[in-house]
Amino acid sequence: MMLTNLLLSLSLAAAAAPADKLADAKAALEQGRPAAAAEILSGMLKAKEGDEHAVRLLLADAQMASGRPDAALDTLEPVATGTDAAALHKMGDAFKANGDRLANDKRKSADAQFMYEQAADFLGRACDAGDTSAGVQAGMMELYQFSDPDTARSLAEKVLTKAPKDGEGLLLRGCVATIECWNAGQAGENDKAAKLRDSAIADMLAADTALEGKRPEPQFQLAFLYEQAGQPDKAVDAAAAWSDRLPKPDFSKLYELAKRLRTELQFEPSAHALVLMVQRDASKLTALVAAEQDPTAVALSLSGSLGPLFQQVQGGAGVGGGNAAKGKDILAALCAVDPKNADIWNNYGLVCRDLQAFEESLRAYEKALALTPDDPQVLNDTAVILHYYLHRDYERAQDLYEKSIEASTKMLETPDKLSAELKDATERVKKDATNNLANLAKGVHDWKG
Repeated sequence: MMLTNLLLSLSLAAAAAPADKLADAKAALEQGRPAAAAEILSGMLKAKEGDEHAVRLLLADAQMASGRPDAALDTLEPVATGTDAAALHKMGDAFKANGDRLANDKRKSADAQFMYEQAADFLGRACDAGDTSAGVQAGMMELYQFSDPDTARSLAEKVLTKAPKDGEGLLLRGCVATIECWNAGQAGENDKAAKLRDSAIADMLAADTALEGKRPEPQFQLAFLYEQAGQPDKAVDAAAAWSDRLPKPDFSKLYELAKRLRTELQFEPSAHALVLMVQRDASKLTALVAAEQDPTAVALSLSGSLGPLFQQVQGGAGVGGGNAAKGKDILAALCAVDPKNADIWNNYGLVCRDLQAFEESLRAYEKALALTPDDPQVLNDTAVILHYYLHRDYERAQDLYEKSIEASTKMLETPDKLSAELKDATERVKKDATNNLANLAKGVHDWKG
Protein backbone atom coordinates (compact mmCIF):
# COMPACT_ATOMS: atom_id res chain seq x y z
CA MET A 1 0.00 0.00 0.00
CA MET A 2 2.79 2.41 0.93
CA LEU A 3 4.61 1.58 -2.32
CA THR A 4 1.45 2.32 -4.32
CA ASN A 5 1.02 5.72 -2.63
CA LEU A 6 4.65 6.58 -3.25
CA LEU A 7 4.36 5.72 -6.94
CA LEU A 8 1.18 7.77 -7.18
CA SER A 9 2.91 10.76 -5.54
CA LEU A 10 5.84 10.52 -7.90
CA SER A 11 3.47 10.29 -10.85
CA LEU A 12 1.58 13.40 -9.74
CA ALA A 13 4.82 15.31 -9.20
CA ALA A 14 6.02 14.38 -12.68
CA ALA A 15 2.69 15.48 -14.15
CA ALA A 16 2.85 18.84 -12.35
CA ALA A 17 6.44 19.57 -13.34
CA PRO A 18 5.73 21.10 -16.80
CA ALA A 19 3.08 23.44 -15.35
CA ASP A 20 5.52 24.52 -12.66
CA LYS A 21 8.22 25.12 -15.26
CA LEU A 22 5.83 27.17 -17.38
CA ALA A 23 4.91 29.24 -14.32
CA ASP A 24 8.60 29.73 -13.52
CA ALA A 25 9.25 30.91 -17.08
CA LYS A 26 6.34 33.38 -16.92
CA ALA A 27 7.64 34.72 -13.63
CA ALA A 28 11.15 35.15 -15.04
CA LEU A 29 9.79 37.02 -18.04
CA GLU A 30 7.69 39.31 -15.83
CA GLN A 31 10.77 39.98 -13.68
CA GLY A 32 12.75 41.15 -16.71
CA ARG A 33 14.83 37.98 -17.08
CA PRO A 34 13.92 36.87 -20.62
CA ALA A 35 17.11 34.83 -21.09
CA ALA A 36 16.29 32.71 -18.04
CA ALA A 37 12.73 32.24 -19.29
CA ALA A 38 13.98 31.25 -22.75
CA GLU A 39 16.33 28.66 -21.24
CA ILE A 40 13.49 27.00 -19.30
CA LEU A 41 11.14 27.00 -22.28
CA SER A 42 13.74 25.79 -24.79
CA GLY A 43 14.45 22.86 -22.47
CA MET A 44 10.74 22.06 -22.25
CA LEU A 45 10.39 22.18 -26.03
CA LYS A 46 13.39 19.90 -26.51
CA ALA A 47 12.08 17.42 -23.93
CA LYS A 48 8.54 17.70 -25.35
CA GLU A 49 7.20 18.73 -21.94
CA GLY A 50 3.87 20.47 -21.43
CA ASP A 51 1.53 22.05 -23.96
CA GLU A 52 3.69 22.72 -27.03
CA HIS A 53 1.44 25.55 -28.18
CA ALA A 54 1.68 27.43 -24.88
CA VAL A 55 5.41 26.79 -24.62
CA ARG A 56 6.11 28.12 -28.12
CA LEU A 57 4.05 31.29 -27.62
CA LEU A 58 5.78 32.11 -24.34
CA LEU A 59 9.20 31.22 -25.74
CA ALA A 60 8.60 33.63 -28.64
CA ASP A 61 7.86 36.38 -26.12
CA ALA A 62 11.08 35.60 -24.27
CA GLN A 63 13.10 35.58 -27.49
CA MET A 64 11.68 38.92 -28.62
CA ALA A 65 12.33 40.39 -25.19
CA SER A 66 15.93 39.13 -25.49
CA GLY A 67 16.38 40.95 -28.81
CA ARG A 68 16.13 37.79 -30.94
CA PRO A 69 12.95 38.21 -32.99
CA ASP A 70 14.42 36.05 -35.77
CA ALA A 71 14.52 33.12 -33.36
CA ALA A 72 10.90 33.86 -32.43
CA LEU A 73 9.88 33.40 -36.06
CA ASP A 74 11.40 29.92 -36.12
CA THR A 75 9.73 29.09 -32.82
CA LEU A 76 6.29 30.17 -33.99
CA GLU A 77 6.32 28.77 -37.53
CA PRO A 78 4.90 25.32 -36.61
CA VAL A 79 1.89 26.78 -34.79
CA ALA A 80 1.14 30.03 -36.66
CA THR A 81 -1.23 28.39 -39.11
CA GLY A 82 -4.89 28.14 -39.91
CA THR A 83 -7.17 30.04 -37.54
CA ASP A 84 -4.95 30.04 -34.46
CA ALA A 85 -5.49 33.72 -33.63
CA ALA A 86 -3.01 33.84 -30.73
CA ALA A 87 -0.17 32.28 -32.74
CA LEU A 88 -0.93 34.37 -35.84
CA HIS A 89 -0.91 37.53 -33.72
CA LYS A 90 2.38 36.56 -32.11
CA MET A 91 3.87 35.82 -35.54
CA GLY A 92 2.83 39.29 -36.67
CA ASP A 93 4.54 40.78 -33.61
CA ALA A 94 7.71 38.83 -34.37
CA PHE A 95 7.80 39.99 -38.01
CA LYS A 96 7.31 43.58 -36.89
CA ALA A 97 10.08 43.26 -34.30
CA ASN A 98 12.36 41.93 -37.04
CA GLY A 99 11.45 44.85 -39.27
CA ASP A 100 12.22 47.30 -36.46
CA ARG A 101 15.57 45.60 -35.84
CA LEU A 102 16.54 45.78 -39.49
CA ALA A 103 15.44 49.41 -39.73
CA ASN A 104 17.42 50.34 -36.61
CA ASP A 105 20.49 48.54 -37.95
CA LYS A 106 20.11 50.55 -41.19
CA ARG A 107 19.91 47.36 -43.24
CA LYS A 108 18.35 47.34 -46.69
CA SER A 109 15.02 49.11 -46.52
CA ALA A 110 13.51 46.42 -48.74
CA ASP A 111 14.31 43.79 -46.11
CA ALA A 112 12.60 45.79 -43.38
CA GLN A 113 9.66 46.52 -45.69
CA PHE A 114 9.22 42.79 -46.35
CA MET A 115 9.13 42.10 -42.62
CA TYR A 116 6.53 44.82 -42.08
CA GLU A 117 4.39 43.50 -44.92
CA GLN A 118 4.51 40.02 -43.40
CA ALA A 119 3.64 41.48 -40.01
CA ALA A 120 0.56 43.22 -41.40
CA ASP A 121 -0.49 40.05 -43.21
CA PHE A 122 -0.28 37.84 -40.11
CA LEU A 123 -2.00 40.45 -37.94
CA GLY A 124 -4.78 40.73 -40.51
CA ARG A 125 -5.19 36.94 -40.50
CA ALA A 126 -5.34 37.02 -36.70
CA CYS A 127 -8.12 39.58 -36.97
CA ASP A 128 -10.00 37.32 -39.37
CA ALA A 129 -9.61 34.58 -36.77
CA GLY A 130 -11.30 36.76 -34.16
CA ASP A 131 -8.48 38.80 -32.58
CA THR A 132 -9.70 42.39 -32.95
CA SER A 133 -6.59 43.87 -31.30
CA ALA A 134 -4.48 42.32 -34.05
CA GLY A 135 -6.71 44.01 -36.62
CA VAL A 136 -6.09 47.37 -34.98
CA GLN A 137 -2.32 46.78 -35.05
CA ALA A 138 -2.49 45.86 -38.71
CA GLY A 139 -4.62 48.91 -39.44
CA MET A 140 -2.18 51.25 -37.73
CA MET A 141 0.65 49.77 -39.80
CA GLU A 142 -1.35 50.17 -43.00
CA LEU A 143 -2.13 53.78 -42.09
CA TYR A 144 1.22 55.04 -40.83
CA GLN A 145 3.81 52.73 -42.40
CA PHE A 146 2.22 51.93 -45.74
CA SER A 147 0.15 55.15 -46.10
CA ASP A 148 -2.90 53.12 -47.08
CA PRO A 149 -5.94 54.63 -45.34
CA ASP A 150 -8.39 52.56 -47.40
CA THR A 151 -7.01 49.25 -46.11
CA ALA A 152 -6.75 50.70 -42.61
CA ARG A 153 -10.39 51.80 -42.69
CA SER A 154 -11.43 48.34 -43.92
CA LEU A 155 -9.65 46.76 -40.94
CA ALA A 156 -11.25 49.26 -38.56
CA GLU A 157 -14.73 48.46 -39.90
CA LYS A 158 -13.98 44.75 -39.60
CA VAL A 159 -13.06 45.21 -35.94
CA LEU A 160 -16.08 47.40 -35.21
CA THR A 161 -18.45 44.99 -36.94
CA LYS A 162 -17.40 42.37 -34.40
CA ALA A 163 -17.24 44.81 -31.48
CA PRO A 164 -18.99 48.17 -32.17
CA LYS A 165 -17.73 49.78 -28.94
CA ASP A 166 -14.15 48.53 -29.19
CA GLY A 167 -12.00 51.47 -28.09
CA GLU A 168 -9.01 50.45 -30.19
CA GLY A 169 -11.19 50.02 -33.26
CA LEU A 170 -12.78 53.43 -32.75
CA LEU A 171 -9.33 54.93 -32.31
CA LEU A 172 -8.13 53.36 -35.56
CA ARG A 173 -11.15 54.58 -37.51
CA GLY A 174 -10.73 58.04 -35.99
CA CYS A 175 -7.07 58.09 -37.02
CA VAL A 176 -8.01 57.12 -40.56
CA ALA A 177 -10.57 59.93 -40.73
CA THR A 178 -8.00 62.38 -39.33
CA ILE A 179 -5.52 61.52 -42.09
CA GLU A 180 -8.25 61.70 -44.72
CA CYS A 181 -9.39 65.06 -43.30
CA TRP A 182 -5.87 66.41 -43.67
CA ASN A 183 -5.56 65.08 -47.22
CA ALA A 184 -8.93 66.55 -48.22
CA GLY A 185 -7.99 69.91 -46.74
CA GLN A 186 -4.70 69.94 -48.62
CA ALA A 187 -6.60 69.20 -51.82
CA GLY A 188 -8.97 72.11 -51.20
CA GLU A 189 -11.97 69.82 -50.62
CA ASN A 190 -13.20 71.78 -47.63
CA ASP A 191 -16.69 70.29 -47.30
CA LYS A 192 -15.30 66.77 -47.40
CA ALA A 193 -12.59 67.72 -44.91
CA ALA A 194 -15.20 69.14 -42.50
CA LYS A 195 -17.31 65.95 -42.62
CA LEU A 196 -14.27 63.77 -42.05
CA ARG A 197 -13.15 66.04 -39.21
CA ASP A 198 -16.51 65.77 -37.45
CA SER A 199 -16.52 62.01 -37.94
CA ALA A 200 -13.01 61.75 -36.52
CA ILE A 201 -13.93 63.86 -33.48
CA ALA A 202 -16.92 61.62 -32.76
CA ASP A 203 -14.79 58.48 -33.01
CA MET A 204 -12.01 59.94 -30.86
CA LEU A 205 -14.44 60.96 -28.13
CA ALA A 206 -16.07 57.51 -28.22
CA ALA A 207 -12.64 55.84 -28.15
CA ASP A 208 -11.57 57.98 -25.21
CA THR A 209 -14.65 56.91 -23.26
CA ALA A 210 -14.21 53.23 -24.18
CA LEU A 211 -10.54 53.36 -23.17
CA GLU A 212 -11.56 54.92 -19.81
CA GLY A 213 -9.79 58.23 -20.44
CA LYS A 214 -6.38 56.69 -19.83
CA ARG A 215 -4.78 56.61 -23.25
CA PRO A 216 -2.97 59.62 -24.73
CA GLU A 217 -3.66 58.84 -28.41
CA PRO A 218 -7.27 60.13 -28.65
CA GLN A 219 -6.31 63.45 -27.08
CA PHE A 220 -3.32 63.82 -29.41
CA GLN A 221 -5.62 63.57 -32.42
CA LEU A 222 -8.31 65.75 -30.84
CA ALA A 223 -5.81 68.59 -30.36
CA PHE A 224 -5.38 68.71 -34.15
CA LEU A 225 -9.05 68.12 -34.95
CA TYR A 226 -10.38 70.82 -32.61
CA GLU A 227 -7.95 73.35 -34.03
CA GLN A 228 -9.18 72.47 -37.51
CA ALA A 229 -12.75 72.91 -36.26
CA GLY A 230 -12.01 76.44 -35.05
CA GLN A 231 -12.20 75.46 -31.37
CA PRO A 232 -8.74 76.45 -30.12
CA ASP A 233 -9.60 76.28 -26.40
CA LYS A 234 -10.65 72.65 -26.79
CA ALA A 235 -7.49 72.01 -28.80
CA VAL A 236 -5.39 73.40 -25.96
CA ASP A 237 -7.21 71.29 -23.36
CA ALA A 238 -6.69 68.18 -25.48
CA ALA A 239 -2.98 68.92 -25.85
CA ALA A 240 -2.71 69.23 -22.06
CA ALA A 241 -4.62 65.96 -21.54
CA TRP A 242 -2.32 64.21 -24.01
CA SER A 243 0.74 65.38 -22.10
CA ASP A 244 -0.77 64.41 -18.73
CA ARG A 245 -1.40 60.84 -19.89
CA LEU A 246 2.11 60.21 -21.16
CA PRO A 247 4.61 58.37 -18.91
CA LYS A 248 6.75 61.50 -19.13
CA PRO A 249 4.97 64.85 -19.76
CA ASP A 250 5.53 66.44 -23.16
CA PHE A 251 4.61 70.12 -23.60
CA SER A 252 5.51 70.26 -27.29
CA LYS A 253 1.91 70.40 -28.56
CA LEU A 254 0.87 72.99 -25.97
CA TYR A 255 3.91 75.08 -26.84
CA GLU A 256 3.35 74.93 -30.60
CA LEU A 257 -0.31 75.84 -30.09
CA ALA A 258 0.65 78.80 -27.89
CA LYS A 259 3.01 80.12 -30.59
CA ARG A 260 0.72 79.46 -33.55
CA LEU A 261 -2.35 80.93 -31.87
CA ARG A 262 -0.33 84.01 -30.88
CA THR A 263 0.70 84.46 -34.52
CA GLU A 264 -2.95 84.17 -35.52
CA LEU A 265 -3.83 86.86 -32.92
CA GLN A 266 -5.92 84.39 -30.92
CA PHE A 267 -4.59 85.70 -27.64
CA GLU A 268 -6.96 84.04 -25.18
CA PRO A 269 -6.34 80.42 -26.23
CA SER A 270 -2.63 81.16 -26.63
CA ALA A 271 -2.55 82.48 -23.06
CA HIS A 272 -4.59 79.45 -21.96
CA ALA A 273 -1.90 77.14 -23.35
CA LEU A 274 0.81 79.07 -21.52
CA VAL A 275 -1.17 78.97 -18.27
CA LEU A 276 -1.55 75.18 -18.50
CA MET A 277 2.19 74.85 -19.05
CA VAL A 278 3.29 76.95 -16.09
CA GLN A 279 0.70 75.30 -13.84
CA ARG A 280 2.40 71.99 -14.56
CA ASP A 281 6.07 72.97 -14.82
CA ALA A 282 7.16 76.53 -15.59
CA SER A 283 10.76 75.43 -16.14
CA LYS A 284 9.70 73.44 -19.20
CA LEU A 285 8.28 76.57 -20.82
CA THR A 286 11.54 78.36 -20.10
CA ALA A 287 13.53 75.50 -21.63
CA LEU A 288 11.42 75.36 -24.80
CA VAL A 289 11.72 79.09 -25.43
CA ALA A 290 15.45 79.04 -24.62
CA ALA A 291 15.95 76.35 -27.29
CA GLU A 292 14.59 78.64 -30.04
CA GLN A 293 16.93 80.20 -32.58
CA ASP A 294 15.92 83.65 -31.29
CA PRO A 295 14.68 83.13 -27.70
CA THR A 296 14.25 86.85 -27.05
CA ALA A 297 11.93 87.34 -30.01
CA VAL A 298 9.84 84.31 -29.07
CA ALA A 299 9.64 85.34 -25.41
CA LEU A 300 8.47 88.83 -26.39
CA SER A 301 5.96 87.40 -28.84
CA LEU A 302 4.47 85.04 -26.26
CA SER A 303 4.29 87.81 -23.67
CA GLY A 304 2.02 89.58 -26.15
CA SER A 305 -0.60 86.86 -25.63
CA LEU A 306 -1.11 87.75 -21.99
CA GLY A 307 -3.37 90.79 -22.40
CA PRO A 308 -6.59 88.84 -21.64
CA LEU A 309 -5.15 87.77 -18.28
CA PHE A 310 -4.64 91.40 -17.24
CA GLN A 311 -7.90 92.94 -18.33
CA GLN A 312 -9.55 95.15 -15.74
CA VAL A 313 -12.17 93.59 -13.56
CA GLN A 314 -15.53 94.99 -14.63
CA GLY A 315 -16.62 97.73 -12.26
CA GLY A 316 -13.35 97.84 -10.34
CA ALA A 317 -9.72 98.83 -10.54
CA GLY A 318 -6.71 96.63 -11.05
CA VAL A 319 -6.14 93.46 -12.96
CA GLY A 320 -8.14 90.27 -12.91
CA GLY A 321 -7.10 88.55 -9.71
CA GLY A 322 -6.25 84.89 -10.24
CA ASN A 323 -5.78 85.32 -13.97
CA ALA A 324 -3.24 88.07 -13.40
CA ALA A 325 -1.35 85.82 -11.00
CA LYS A 326 -1.18 83.22 -13.77
CA GLY A 327 0.14 85.87 -16.14
CA LYS A 328 2.78 86.79 -13.57
CA ASP A 329 3.97 83.17 -13.47
CA ILE A 330 4.21 83.10 -17.26
CA LEU A 331 6.20 86.32 -17.35
CA ALA A 332 8.53 84.95 -14.67
CA ALA A 333 9.17 81.91 -16.86
CA LEU A 334 9.82 84.15 -19.88
CA CYS A 335 12.14 86.41 -17.88
CA ALA A 336 14.16 83.33 -17.00
CA VAL A 337 14.68 82.70 -20.72
CA ASP A 338 16.48 85.98 -21.34
CA PRO A 339 17.42 87.94 -18.20
CA LYS A 340 18.79 90.71 -20.44
CA ASN A 341 15.45 91.60 -22.00
CA ALA A 342 14.24 94.91 -20.56
CA ASP A 343 10.75 94.83 -22.08
CA ILE A 344 9.79 91.57 -20.37
CA TRP A 345 11.25 92.71 -17.05
CA ASN A 346 9.27 95.95 -17.33
CA ASN A 347 6.06 94.03 -18.04
CA TYR A 348 6.81 91.72 -15.14
CA GLY A 349 7.31 94.70 -12.86
CA LEU A 350 3.94 96.14 -13.87
CA VAL A 351 2.13 92.86 -13.19
CA CYS A 352 3.83 92.42 -9.81
CA ARG A 353 2.84 95.98 -8.93
CA ASP A 354 -0.81 95.35 -9.77
CA LEU A 355 -0.71 92.17 -7.69
CA GLN A 356 0.69 94.22 -4.79
CA ALA A 357 4.01 92.34 -4.84
CA PHE A 358 5.77 95.69 -4.57
CA GLU A 359 9.28 94.56 -3.62
CA GLU A 360 9.28 92.02 -6.43
CA SER A 361 8.01 94.72 -8.74
CA LEU A 362 10.88 97.01 -7.80
CA ARG A 363 13.44 94.25 -8.41
CA ALA A 364 11.99 93.71 -11.89
CA TYR A 365 12.04 97.44 -12.70
CA GLU A 366 15.63 97.69 -11.45
CA LYS A 367 16.63 94.89 -13.84
CA ALA A 368 14.89 96.66 -16.72
CA LEU A 369 16.51 99.96 -15.75
CA ALA A 370 19.98 98.42 -15.62
CA LEU A 371 19.46 97.20 -19.19
CA THR A 372 17.91 100.41 -20.59
CA PRO A 373 19.00 103.28 -18.32
CA ASP A 374 17.75 105.96 -20.75
CA ASP A 375 14.28 104.56 -21.42
CA PRO A 376 11.79 107.22 -20.23
CA GLN A 377 9.05 104.66 -19.56
CA VAL A 378 11.28 102.44 -17.40
CA LEU A 379 12.62 105.49 -15.55
CA ASN A 380 9.11 106.69 -14.78
CA ASP A 381 7.81 103.23 -13.79
CA THR A 382 10.71 102.61 -11.41
CA ALA A 383 10.10 105.97 -9.76
CA VAL A 384 6.35 105.24 -9.46
CA ILE A 385 6.90 102.04 -7.46
CA LEU A 386 9.16 103.92 -5.02
CA HIS A 387 6.99 107.02 -4.81
CA TYR A 388 3.43 105.71 -4.65
CA TYR A 389 3.74 102.11 -3.46
CA LEU A 390 6.84 101.62 -1.31
CA HIS A 391 6.84 105.21 0.03
CA ARG A 392 10.58 105.47 0.31
CA ASP A 393 13.69 106.78 -1.48
CA TYR A 394 11.85 109.95 -2.57
CA GLU A 395 15.06 111.67 -3.63
CA ARG A 396 15.84 108.80 -5.99
CA ALA A 397 12.27 108.86 -7.28
CA GLN A 398 12.66 112.58 -8.02
CA ASP A 399 15.91 111.92 -9.86
CA LEU A 400 14.26 109.17 -11.93
CA TYR A 401 11.29 111.39 -12.84
CA GLU A 402 13.65 114.17 -13.93
CA LYS A 403 15.67 111.75 -16.05
CA SER A 404 12.46 110.42 -17.61
CA ILE A 405 11.38 113.95 -18.55
CA GLU A 406 14.83 114.74 -19.92
CA ALA A 407 15.01 111.53 -21.96
CA SER A 408 11.50 111.93 -23.41
CA THR A 409 12.14 115.59 -24.24
CA LYS A 410 15.30 114.63 -26.11
CA MET A 411 13.47 111.97 -28.08
CA LEU A 412 10.69 114.39 -29.03
CA GLU A 413 13.23 116.88 -30.41
CA THR A 414 13.55 114.63 -33.46
CA PRO A 415 9.96 113.49 -34.05
CA ASP A 416 10.71 112.45 -37.63
CA LYS A 417 12.79 109.59 -36.21
CA LEU A 418 9.84 108.25 -34.20
CA SER A 419 6.94 106.18 -35.40
CA ALA A 420 3.50 107.64 -34.69
CA GLU A 421 2.94 105.04 -32.00
CA LEU A 422 6.30 105.70 -30.30
CA LYS A 423 5.77 109.47 -30.52
CA ASP A 424 2.39 109.15 -28.74
CA ALA A 425 3.89 106.87 -26.09
CA THR A 426 6.80 109.26 -25.49
CA GLU A 427 4.50 112.26 -25.16
CA ARG A 428 2.35 110.30 -22.73
CA VAL A 429 5.25 109.20 -20.51
CA LYS A 430 6.63 112.77 -20.44
CA LYS A 431 3.25 114.03 -19.25
CA ASP A 432 3.01 111.24 -16.64
CA ALA A 433 6.52 111.87 -15.31
CA THR A 434 5.85 115.62 -15.13
CA ASN A 435 2.62 115.08 -13.15
CA ASN A 436 4.27 112.54 -10.88
CA LEU A 437 7.17 114.90 -10.18
CA ALA A 438 4.69 117.64 -9.28
CA ASN A 439 2.85 115.28 -6.92
CA LEU A 440 6.11 114.36 -5.27
CA ALA A 441 6.93 118.03 -4.72
CA LYS A 442 3.48 118.59 -3.17
CA GLY A 443 3.88 115.60 -0.86
CA VAL A 444 1.20 113.58 -2.63
CA HIS A 445 2.24 109.96 -2.13
CA ASP A 446 -0.99 108.08 -2.78
CA TRP A 447 -1.55 106.52 -6.21
CA LYS A 448 -4.64 107.90 -7.91
CA GLY A 449 -4.49 105.64 -10.97
